[in-house]
Amino acid sequence: MRFHGKTALVTGASKGIGRATALRLAREGGAVAVNGRDEAAIAAVVREIHAAGGRAIPAPADVSRAPDVLRMTDAVIAELGTIDILVNNAGGGTMARWLDDLDESSWDRGLAMNLKSAFLVTKAVAARMRQRRHGRIVMVASVAGRNMSRLSGPDYSAAKGGMLAFMRHMAVELGPHGITVNAVAPGPTMVERVAKKWALKGEEEQEKILRNIPLGRPARPEEVAAAILFLASEDASYITGACLDVNGGAFMM
Repeated sequence: MRFHGKTALVTGASKGIGRATALRLAREGGAVAVNGRDEAAIAAVVREIHAAGGRAIPAPADVSRAPDVLRMTDAVIAELGTIDILVNNAGGGTMARWLDDLDESSWDRGLAMNLKSAFLVTKAVAARMRQRRHGRIVMVASVAGRNMSRLSGPDYSAAKGGMLAFMRHMAVELGPHGITVNAVAPGPTMVERVAKKWALKGEEEQEKILRNIPLGRPARPEEVAAAILFLASEDASYITGACLDVNGGAFMM
């Protein structure tokens, strides 16, 4: 029960890594605001948490839009009282593509989903955390931001790399206020979106990707969630500005 009495906002929590993170935070005693754009999917996660005896509220919003973010954070604080933990997980990549296949609107959309969303939600939440002189912020970046993506395009790699730079800057700026800011960098993780991409790869291409993962397999969402919870917990109270690689060793390859 590491998170008893704590409140958390998890963006992009209706599926995948965000869902796994929200479920585990609630299982360990936290009250969780479940964000996403699909209200039916959000409601399903909230029901699952309630059925297990946890506390959760829906927090629907498009976190790439400032008015949505301000409305959402105000509503979460009105319901839960505060936000102790922010997990910036919202985002996603496209199918793998080359620079010549990427137009301006696709580039803007990739950065808005992954990087602008983290900026907007962090800005809204950090103001409250500074007042309380305590907080935990975790960015869900990617091994793509450490080197490059073999499953998405250059827009995704650029956005996730920007997330890591933003994390380091925020760690310096918010540290004096008792707020830690860290990141995880997952490799291929078998969430629904990635599983669809994986199925479209030929056996040879799948084997090539796995050869670049020393552990020889993709991650499960729960494995990434475990690292996120560590960084959000008091066990990581003296860690800030760090990126925890949860990619089976792929960053080394």
